Amino acid sequence: MKYFIGLLSGTSVDSIDAALVGIGENKIQLVETHSHDFSSGLRHQLQQLIKNQSITLVELSQIDSQLAHEFSDAVIQLLKKTQFEAKQITAIGSHGQTIFHEPNGDYRNTIQIGSPHQIAARCGIDVVSNFRNLDMAYKGQGAPLAPVIHQKLFYNETKNCGILNLGGIANISFIGKDYPQPSGYDTGPANCLLDEWILKNKGEKYDANGQWAETGELDKNLLNQLIGDRYFNLQAPKSTGREYFNLTWLSGFENSLWKCPAANVQNTLTHLTALSISNEIKKSRFPVDEVVVMGGGSKNKFLLELLGMYSQIPVHLSEDFGFDGDWIESILFAYLAYLRVNQIKLDLSSITGSQNRLLYGDLIRC
Repeated sequence: MKYFIGLLSGTSVDSIDAALVGIGENKIQLVETHSHDFSSGLRHQLQQLIKNQSITLVELSQIDSQLAHEFSDAVIQLLKKTQFEAKQITAIGSHGQTIFHEPNGDYRNTIQIGSPHQIAARCGIDVVSNFRNLDMAYKGQGAPLAPVIHQKLFYNETKNCGILNLGGIANISFIGKDYPQPSGYDTGPANCLLDEWILKNKGEKYDANGQWAETGELDKNLLNQLIGDRYFNLQAPKSTGREYFNLTWLSGFENSLWKCPAANVQNTLTHLTALSISNEIKKSRFPVDEVVVMGGGSKNKFLLELLGMYSQIPVHLSEDFGFDGDWIESILFAYLAYLRVNQIKLDLSSITGSQNRLLYGDLIRC
């Protein structure tokens, strides 16, 4: 068994997640984890960058370097919690922080920052990074990548499962007996709109258990307008991000918003997440027997209740299957590093729409 570290920060910019993972031919073992808080200044800068999409080159360079330092600190703190030394780690799979993702048009591109070269130098460990750009170069969406690990961890030859990751954006993987290859894509917003709306109106980072949303009432007229957005009618493969689903997007429905109490908007946005996911489940090629949920949104009790109501199929947590949902994405990037180091190509045509078997990630030697 070889040991890898998966390293990332998600679109919610909550923290840096680092996981030490043991990987063999037929086994993946989560050894240790570390959640590393951003410095408050960097977190604010990243949120503003993702939201406003405007920055000077000097500022971008500084943030890229500062983020690499904080990623490196996360790795160092992770190893301190174990008996492992840097020389025992084969590679770090570092996703970086997505600041831009545009998978469509003539000049599509995706940008993740957090210099992998600086991480390799500071940690003394090889780094695999830049997992999405090659996929885009071969006509893929560059996302989602999560189905790769969902297939590895949750495949069941007796049933079809929808594996749902509720981060800032929701992505779903369809795997199981009728799927020789997993398929998957972004369904739309998960927590991103909920987090931004409660921060704007109550100054809180997230709606714990959906409690604030539950105090409000569904505005059916607003929901019908929101679900009518063009993204929800696109055919897979498709991907999206906070660049699209944000408060600016929501303000486009201003005529309905101003009539609606803030708690009612939060309730309606929670319905939007559940309904948009359920609609995609109903569009799947084969009937889905159950949904397995992970990510920050899996802790939103109200959201899960709505998901069950709209989908009318059993909804489980990844913990029910022995996997801590908070660390699945970190395991993913450790596993992608394992594949890259071992020169194992992936065919993600059924997920991202890419046209070739590809070797995902750039390998940087320390």
